[in-house]
Amino acid sequence: MTFNNLVLKNVLRDKWTYIAYFVSSIFSIFIFFSFSVSMFHPKLAIIKYGSTLSMTMIAGNILVYLFSFIFISFSVMSFIKVKQKNLGLFMIMGASNKQIKKIVFRENMFIGFVAIIVAILLGILFAPLSLMLTQKVMDVNQFTMYFPLKAIVLTFVMFSILFLLISCVSPYFIRKQKVIDLIKSKKKPEKEMKFSPILLFIGFVAVIGSLVCIMGNVSWVKNFIESTLGTFVLFFIFIGGLYILYMHLYLLIINLLQRKNAYLRKTNMLIISGLRAKSRTNVKMMYLVTLLLTGSFFSIIMLYSANVNVKDITQVNIPYSYIYTSDTSNPVGEKHVQLIEKTLEKKGEYKAYKFPFAYNSNDRKQAFISQSSYNRAVKGFHKPSHKPSLSLEQNEIFIVNGMPKEKIQKEIPAQVKNIFKKANIKAKVIGVSNQNILPSGYVPNLFVVSDEQFKQYAQLKDFRTIDVFAYNVDSWEKDIKTAQILEQKLSNSEHSNYGFFSQGSLYDSEKNMKNLMFYVGFMIGLIFIIAAVSIIYFQLITDIEKEREKYRGIRKMGLSKGELSQIVSRQLVILLFVPFTLATIFLGIGVEYLKGLIGDNLADISLLCFGIFFIIQLTGYFLLKTKYVKSLLKGM
Repeated sequence: MTFNNLVLKNVLRDKWTYIAYFVSSIFSIFIFFSFSVSMFHPKLAIIKYGSTLSMTMIAGNILVYLFSFIFISFSVMSFIKVKQKNLGLFMIMGASNKQIKKIVFRENMFIGFVAIIVAILLGILFAPLSLMLTQKVMDVNQFTMYFPLKAIVLTFVMFSILFLLISCVSPYFIRKQKVIDLIKSKKKPEKEMKFSPILLFIGFVAVIGSLVCIMGNVSWVKNFIESTLGTFVLFFIFIGGLYILYMHLYLLIINLLQRKNAYLRKTNMLIISGLRAKSRTNVKMMYLVTLLLTGSFFSIIMLYSANVNVKDITQVNIPYSYIYTSDTSNPVGEKHVQLIEKTLEKKGEYKAYKFPFAYNSNDRKQAFISQSSYNRAVKGFHKPSHKPSLSLEQNEIFIVNGMPKEKIQKEIPAQVKNIFKKANIKAKVIGVSNQNILPSGYVPNLFVVSDEQFKQYAQLKDFRTIDVFAYNVDSWEKDIKTAQILEQKLSNSEHSNYGFFSQGSLYDSEKNMKNLMFYVGFMIGLIFIIAAVSIIYFQLITDIEKEREKYRGIRKMGLSKGELSQIVSRQLVILLFVPFTLATIFLGIGVEYLKGLIGDNLADISLLCFGIFFIIQLTGYFLLKTKYVKSLLKGM
């Protein structure tokens, strides 16, 4: 028998040990390939390299790859732990350390190569479905099937490198220990945990306190947790507190159950005693699964919630459906305005607003608008949140924030004070507004002054007067095509003589980007939930020989296979659905928190995500139960 034959037969003979590693690898590669098929579609060639959408797609692929790397690495470590006894037997038979490392390396490469081929074939088979989902997400028409050569090459190369790297590194994780320790690796008893009321209280305070801080309205607390340091501190307090709470609440519940009369009924004693005997392993496993599921649920809801208020964000950044700005020296300004108005006339009714403002071409912080122009401008807002007209006395100033994402400054900048000083004006700020009337960032702040003072500033040297032509139409978000046509014809001037801005174009790009982020998040969420089920499977497989020995002893006491199956099934329900229930509770709290932030109901998407993940969890439970019980009771 050759060395390669030995490796192959070792894999095939012990296939149930490798199956979770193999399936999880296929799943991770399949998601990466499906995403790559969409990314390389010819219809997406119009997306410029370096654009936000392009970078989001690349970042999505990298994230999927990184999570796949972490997931597959964890799977390898778990499967090596299972194989410790076999490796010890090989050493007894005379295998050297070099040969042991070679066995592990070739087994990994064999499984990895087969997983890549199977995943790519499945990816090609399901490519029409993944393209249909991408078409829905990206809102691109005629997203037809094509031969994804680039996706095949990229997937094969990237995951070949991944498996080569893992195969080279994983043998060094085999601990340098004696052969007898390898053989007895599955028979070492687990250290017993002791219940502590004090630690239970600390864990409870840490978890509940973290959630109260997130949901509370105390200003200094909110300011702290919104900072980078505060976010990390709260995160570590929560995950540390959750582990302590999990550990001691688990022991408390078991202690209480053992004191009940029902403990001695039927198979309850065996179920509860089995959970207590493996309390340390079970707690670690359920804790990790809870974190994975919570992260998966919450990231998907959070990414989806970004889509909810895209329209509102668009209107904050571009306050009118269409805005055309023209310098008084612009020779084509009148022609462009006629083009815009003729185009909008064909589409239906529109409302037009014209107003001038002036700014220093050498310093955009010096920007002024008259009160009469400002009053005309604010009439064009869909949802005015301030007084319909502004009346200023001499030397009074009203500040309009030109960058809504930044906190509005109520003080006059030094550059603007110099202007007032030269004109012998003692400026007095009577109010501020966060409702911009120009595209976000066009000027940092816009200072509203009286009509007489505006005339003075407009005549100053280095000051330019800009005419703003703003238009509002109904349901602008449903007519993206008109915005794109006008944008192509009125691309912004290289010499800044004019500029064109539309809510539709910004809305379309933002919507596509956030849909794509949600798509990526959902894919990573699927990896997380499959990882959660796989972790439980790996742990069960790791202890299967020890458990099989235990159940053989119980079988001799007179219990039937049906009763043994019932014991295993109920323990599996606890291991799988306690973390799922906790993650669902955290999801509900997170949804309420996001609802308070964005002011919108997320119940529909929450129920949809819960339904999808519950089906995956239920499917995982029945698969685990069937395979594990069959393997556990084999030969009894």
